Amino acid sequence: MVPALLLLAALIVPPPAMAQAPAQSEAALVERAVGPWELSNPSGSRKCAVTFRAERAGPGRGLTLAEGCAAAFPAVASVAAWSVAPTGAIRWLDRAGQPAFDFEETEVGIFESLRAGDPTVYFLTNLGLAGRTLPTADDVAGGWNLGQPTGRALCSLGLKQELAADAGALEQRFALDVASGCERSVAALGLTSWRLDREILVILGKSGTLSFRREDSGRWVKTPADNRPLVLTRP
Repeated sequence: MVPALLLLAALIVPPPAMAQAPAQSEAALVERAVGPWELSNPSGSRKCAVTFRAERAGPGRGLTLAEGCAAAFPAVASVAAWSVAPTGAIRWLDRAGQPAFDFEETEVGIFESLRAGDPTVYFLTNLGLAGRTLPTADDVAGGWNLGQPTGRALCSLGLKQELAADAGALEQRFALDVASGCERSVAALGLTSWRLDREILVILGKSGTLSFRREDSGRWVKTPADNRPLVLTRP
């Protein structure tokens, strides 16, 4: 009887989830979101300026709604804070920490929210990101120098376009060549692969991960910013 029960238990154990690319760190997502936004309806006949701040405020992080926002969009009167999900979705919270709006990204920097019982479709636009095109693997593949903004080189990297050997079935994670002689702190990360997460370039390692955002000049700078800035530049 026991073997039969063991067999039944084995049959009902759910299969392991397929591997998925890890989400960005919360710090990187917060840095992406901090700054000026605009709330609007689909026609753009009603608009409201919004500013996201990084500091903690009540149940989430601070935000400022321009004067007249509640008149244009009465539903925002209860909004007290914002938070960001591991997927990059934006949630607005009321003073009790309950969700008031859930915004999903539909285009780069443009988010949309539908609320139960509310006929309005809400668009939330990140004014620093909207209209930008996402980088592609073709854009970033090839050789790069990893170094300090002062120009000191730390390592040479080759971003390849073939999938990493250990990439999961649903991952778009690509192989990485790391030159010998890298600076010790970079070598310690054990960098092995790379991927694009929206407009962020993520370089993954056995002992750490580096994330970069592209500047208008074409170089990539480490994000979130900290006391050890790094840049990626073409050789």
